Amino acid sequence: MKKFTLTTLAATSLLMTSGASFAATNDGVDHHGIYVGAGYGLVDVDGDEDFDRDDNAANVYIGTQFNQYLSIEGGYIDFGEYGNDTFNTEVDGYTLGLKAGLPINEYITVYAKGGQLWWDADINAAGVNDSTDGDDLFYGVGASFAVSEGWDVRLEYTRFDLEFERDEIGILSEIDSFDSDVDYASVAVQYTF
Repeated sequence: MKKFTLTTLAATSLLMTSGASFAATNDGVDHHGIYVGAGYGLVDVDGDEDFDRDDNAANVYIGTQFNQYLSIEGGYIDFGEYGNDTFNTEVDGYTLGLKAGLPINEYITVYAKGGQLWWDADINAAGVNDSTDGDDLFYGVGASFAVSEGWDVRLEYTRFDLEFERDEIGILSEIDSFDSDVDYASVAVQYTF
């Protein structure tokens, strides 16, 4: 009987301690739910033969956070127009990806994300206009800062690898392919429901 009582007390004590430490670490913070956000930032494009451009870009997104570590997120981004004297393009697209976060404390989370971009481009080459579309991968890192209950500010850096293949740029058939690395540094405001 004494052994049973000691075991019961030890188990109860362990459960209560675990519950207390769990409550202390979470402190009422809800780590799951649907969120929406909007961001604005700078786009830097590096491509073949001085195909460079700095511009501003806007994005909106919606996601669902399964727990404090994993989210799925979709969005829309308008990259604006970039190019050189011979070839320029205006690109926008939709994204879908996974975001893996690591909470530093109750207010700050660092994260990495990656996924797929489906893009459309309006191309102008030497006065000839055409349009094309494609899909490529993206990846990035960022940090989220809780400013109040439900509201966060995000700082983020994302790399989009856009590849214009020969069959996508028919108006420039003498070019085999044209790749551009689009870097996007942004700040966003997010609300979690």
